[in-house]
Amino acid sequence: MFVPRSLKVKRNADDDLSCTAKIKKLSSGEPSLVEATDLRDVKPTIKDASASGCNLYKAVQECTELQTFPDSDFPFADESLGSDNQNVDEDSSSVEPIKSFSKSQRWAEPGEPICVVCGRYGEYICDKTDEDVCSLECKAKHLLQAQEKEGLNSDSLVKVESKPETLLPVTLYTYKEHSFILSLQDDQIKNLKLQLGIVVQGKGVTRPIIEFEHCGFPETLNYNLKNSGYEVPTPIQMQMIPVGLLGRDIVASADTGSGKTAAFLLPVIIKALEETKTPSALILTPTRELAIQIERQAKELMIGLPNMRTVLLVGGLPLPPQLHRLKQTVKVIIATPGRLLDILKQSAVQLHDIKIVVVDEADTMLKMGFQQQVLDILENTSSDRQTILVSATIPAGIEQLANQLLQNPVRITIGEKNLPCSNVRQIILWVEEPSKKKKLFEILHDKKLFKPPVLVFVDCKLGADLLSDAVHKITGLQCISMHSDKSQSERTNILQVGRAGRLGHSGTAITFINNNSKKLFWDVVKRVKPTGTILPPQLLNSPYLHDQKRKEQQKVKQSQNSLVTGDNLMDIIRKHDKSNSQK
Repeated sequence: MFVPRSLKVKRNADDDLSCTAKIKKLSSGEPSLVEATDLRDVKPTIKDASASGCNLYKAVQECTELQTFPDSDFPFADESLGSDNQNVDEDSSSVEPIKSFSKSQRWAEPGEPICVVCGRYGEYICDKTDEDVCSLECKAKHLLQAQEKEGLNSDSLVKVESKPETLLPVTLYTYKEHSFILSLQDDQIKNLKLQLGIVVQGKGVTRPIIEFEHCGFPETLNYNLKNSGYEVPTPIQMQMIPVGLLGRDIVASADTGSGKTAAFLLPVIIKALEETKTPSALILTPTRELAIQIERQAKELMIGLPNMRTVLLVGGLPLPPQLHRLKQTVKVIIATPGRLLDILKQSAVQLHDIKIVVVDEADTMLKMGFQQQVLDILENTSSDRQTILVSATIPAGIEQLANQLLQNPVRITIGEKNLPCSNVRQIILWVEEPSKKKKLFEILHDKKLFKPPVLVFVDCKLGADLLSDAVHKITGLQCISMHSDKSQSERTNILQVGRAGRLGHSGTAITFINNNSKKLFWDVVKRVKPTGTILPPQLLNSPYLHDQKRKEQQKVKQSQNSLVTGDNLMDIIRKHDKSNSQK
């Protein structure tokens, strides 16, 4: 069966009346009836419905008959309504009847769970797949869709926890290097890393895997990987997954779209499989959209795994549904720092059992000024947690944060550190402010350069709206602006557009530059020049560029002089004695 979300929370008998959202009073003398459905009774109906053109009305009608259950047969009686139902008087509460048809369910508010079938409010959780559904009708449809998609009969849709033999004992899971990996010679591993651009720093770092099967994952997780399109691990996944499974702290750097998300999600899922009543994994991201993408990916990999639930805690969405979801015995928290801190201040979540923390897009996190918030959050977690910092680049701030948070970390870099993505062609153009719009239109009419989707960055929100309107009116191209004033539903819909240069796909980045962006001259040159990109002479001959380069060289020289070596040790002592004598 499936049950309302509120009944998934374990409560004591004294807490029976607290579930006001799902419980209603019965009139005096009215029997307490619970509407539920048992998959054993539905199986024949589902098969018949499938054979007769999915006669879902009959399936739903048969499985929505009211039934009474003795205490021993009611699977959530002890957990949700207390262990002693006989002490409940006639005026006690009863479960609100489960909605039979989707049309009787309301539409989801922003941030609320959404039915995987019709998009309405996902009030219930299907016990066979752990997916959100709105009614018995959509549950039946969802099971039929899963049956058709996976080519499985309905008997195989039983939860993994009822078939423990298909899972390795979760409490005993320990990563061990596969026999094939152990059989490789050291020079073979070295050549493999060299060819794939894998650079590793750290003591006692395990060898990279070649296939996902080398991890010894539970069968259900291996199936989810294949079903989600993960055939062969990417370079960052080959090295980062086994290191993460061993519980090591990690600083990882790789191009956008290189597979970093799956590389940290798999260790997170393995940690979350351990039996706990509070969240055991925390993933921090700088933006709501990234958090939504990570949760969607996590849910795909968690299908069929026992007691695996996520919660999305992000700003810009209503807080009450997020607090409600936190009560559903979630295992993985995916959050933005600001919203999570607000919830921590309300004591609505406990982080003391968190075993693994991931800070995704750490470089963006620092640029947006979230460093102190991240530190405040991590103070509420256990000191023996595993911490993973993931970033596209590793600026000095990330190194400082790593030294502050991580213990004996493994540093994993794919490709050259702090260089642009190798799959993205870089073009730098010197364009004065009045000519920028004209130049953009020229590019949009150039068949060699215009390959949709195109992402244009501007300085301000108003500029984004005005430019979007202008592009649509002049070129007729479908164009939409995105910024923080947009509602979350608008921002989520916009992100269906996609991004360039991801997962091996090539892309082009065109940068307009002039003296208004002079503070960035040296940063642009030192990052883009190694790629072979031709830079405009106005940039290379700019006095601002040479001044910035000179100042950075002076800083490097000063830092080198501050190091204590055998050659300068006596000079440092003499300067110290001289300054003391003058005082």
